[in-house]
Amino acid sequence: MSHTTRKHSPLTPRTAMIATFCSLLWSGAYVTGKIAIGTPDEPGFGPFRLAFFRFGIAGVLLAAWLLWRNRSALQVRRDDYGAFFRLALLGMGLTYVFNYGGLALSSGTAAALIMASEPVWIAALAVVFLKERLTVPRLFGIVFGLTGAVTVVLSTQKSGGAGGTFPLLGNILMVLSLLFEAGAVLTVKRLTQHYSGMTIVTYEFLLGALLLAPFALWETLANGAAHPTVGAWGAFAYLITGCTLLAYPLWFRLLETTDASDVTLFIFLQPVVGTLIGVALLHEPFTAWAAIGAFLVLIGVWNLTASGKRETERLQGVGHESASP
Repeated sequence: MSHTTRKHSPLTPRTAMIATFCSLLWSGAYVTGKIAIGTPDEPGFGPFRLAFFRFGIAGVLLAAWLLWRNRSALQVRRDDYGAFFRLALLGMGLTYVFNYGGLALSSGTAAALIMASEPVWIAALAVVFLKERLTVPRLFGIVFGLTGAVTVVLSTQKSGGAGGTFPLLGNILMVLSLLFEAGAVLTVKRLTQHYSGMTIVTYEFLLGALLLAPFALWETLANGAAHPTVGAWGAFAYLITGCTLLAYPLWFRLLETTDASDVTLFIFLQPVVGTLIGVALLHEPFTAWAAIGAFLVLIGVWNLTASGKRETERLQGVGHESASP
């Protein structure tokens, strides 16, 4: 149950390749999520059913893996039940109700750019709630990052189709999901002192799926049974295998052996590659203002990462898709 801290090593060509591989897998998470959710012309699972099935199936498979390889890793202290529930509520339940709900209304390109600002929100909340020192470099990063995120939110236009029918509302919902996600990352801080990343994410998936179940049931009762296209099934398979079952274990293994400050630099690949995928595959709009906002976000995140604030960098490393998706 107790998680022993290992000595971290510098980044090597092998670990750099693994970090790049994980980041590339997560880069496609929002575009494939958009396809799996579906549109009126290309039906999919819907946002809430997608989140429920994605994390429910992944949680069951990861739990089965731990039962087979290391059953003791599933033991949790009674005192930590509340922390695991808060993590699942913030990091899965509320995050993905707003995240996938917003993605259904906006575009995968906008999602990739907005979610790239997650470390900025984490840093801001850490200053407010954890009373971490607000240094000049950190303030610089937060201001640039939040300005960029707001610019991206306001830059999208109603375009219909894959671009989304209500992009402004969708973008606002995704920003709200980032606040819940940032709260989850702050919550997980204490758990990482006692449990491995695999243990934490397994329970987060399982409990999160239970919290998402009522929304998935409501969506089914309101819209009827889902009839996803072949493309939606393919996107769902990618989210389950590539973004969840493959990337998460590799990423957490990487964090146990490599300095988090080195690993988190690879999150800069996600908004760039994610945007290219959205524009190329779904022909989603990408305006000049969105590019400016994305640039400001990257400056802010880069400044936070390079500022030398170890605690914030470590918190970013245990994030989800945008810092881990």
